[in-house]
Amino acid sequence: MIVLLHTNDIHGHLTAWRGWEGDLKDRTVGGLDRLASAVAVVRAAYADRVLLLDAGDLIGDTMIADLTRGKALVAALNHLGYDAMTVGNHEPDFGPAELRERIGEAKFPVLAANLVEDGKKPLTKPSVVRTVGGVKVGLLGLAYPKTARTTAPRNVEGLSFTDPTEAAKRHVPILRREGADIVIAVTHLGLSADIQLARDVEGIDVIVGGHSHNRMTEALRIGDTLIVQAGAHGSDLGRLDLTVERGKIVRHRRDLIPLNHDRVPADPETARLLDKMLEPHRKALDERVGTAKEWLVRAQTLAGQEARRRDEESPIDSLFADILRTETRADVALLPGVGYGVAIPPGPVTAAQLRQMIPHDGKVVTMRLSGVAITEILKQAVENCYTADAAVKVGGMIQVSGIRFDYDPNHAKGERVVRIRLDTGRWDPKAVYTVATNTMLAKGGHNYREFLGGKDISDGRNQYEVIRDWFGKHSPIKVPPPGRIRRLRELKP
Repeated sequence: MIVLLHTNDIHGHLTAWRGWEGDLKDRTVGGLDRLASAVAVVRAAYADRVLLLDAGDLIGDTMIADLTRGKALVAALNHLGYDAMTVGNHEPDFGPAELRERIGEAKFPVLAANLVEDGKKPLTKPSVVRTVGGVKVGLLGLAYPKTARTTAPRNVEGLSFTDPTEAAKRHVPILRREGADIVIAVTHLGLSADIQLARDVEGIDVIVGGHSHNRMTEALRIGDTLIVQAGAHGSDLGRLDLTVERGKIVRHRRDLIPLNHDRVPADPETARLLDKMLEPHRKALDERVGTAKEWLVRAQTLAGQEARRRDEESPIDSLFADILRTETRADVALLPGVGYGVAIPPGPVTAAQLRQMIPHDGKVVTMRLSGVAITEILKQAVENCYTADAAVKVGGMIQVSGIRFDYDPNHAKGERVVRIRLDTGRWDPKAVYTVATNTMLAKGGHNYREFLGGKDISDGRNQYEVIRDWFGKHSPIKVPPPGRIRRLRELKP
């Protein structure tokens, strides 16, 4: 038997946080020291039969990731003795040069078979073979193919993210020729895309996935392929026990280990290392920037066993959109639908807590867009959530301020946005409106190409700084009431 331990979508979270929903509600969860403790228990029992993997988005948007340019996160995985990871869409957050440096600092292979530099040169290894408990395991990395649509163009300059299915079809036979008894794809594609990958590519025994933040208590079987994920932000450690005979998995056992502090103690050595890593940055991390009167929650941050759409209105993103619209005196604010960041509980809010909730931090951008262009952006938001085409699907429902809209996902693509209303005045598709957004959307991210046609484009202050200053002036903070984005089937006759 061999034991796979796995994480994904840590998103820069080295420290604990408080759960706000489901079985994690009011629990203290996560942290590098708890993860180390949970891993150590399994290694003590199974020694050289354990493989520890991460499925990407290690770096993420926390303040400690920003302050160290991701170095602290790579150091954390080095300390835990990871065997491999794949490249997520947040690994290039600080640009290609920093990504190369982080890969060089890793004491484990960082894998991506579908990531090339300057059109042809692989940025990193596509795969490796490891012998674990007498079983030769081929590890294949597959990066998120739509990374360029989820970040600023400068972050992926010179990098190309190619079709993961085609890359897998090329590399699975190579791993078999290199002697792999079983092949594990470590992917950052999302559960829906992993399911499609399993259907399209023969010879993958296990997919250790990421990107969609699924807390999978059971391994999903698609044909001969088992698929697993382990939540996000350090919520859980995934475990998959495999019995392999003559190159086939004949039995498996799945366990999802919540890193609940009531059940998982801290590893003392790792706790000391964590303190040492954070100490130079403690003043910046612990700065009090405001007070929350209630939970400040991002919608759909953690998923369950099944694939899901991120199609909901998000309370804290509505708040952020209101702040940007107010501070820029824009008519409308539009922000990306994202699925990372742990909720902020009532009470004092630190800089570290706020920073990890800022979606795709960059500058606040204002521009002039026609009502027709805004309508097309809203239609694209619905398409992003409801399309069955994995090549198109990216991000979640766009978040808004200054307007409200109703949509029907069952309508034809061009008719899905049924009604748009301005908060003040009458909506006119022929009119031109001042729109506030952030750098990522302004550059056409998440398929929103209408932003590229904006007029009078102006870059403002850093998005985090604008929101931080607003928190300082307007605490205690509450989120606005819901009702800006409504599915037609939810409307009362």
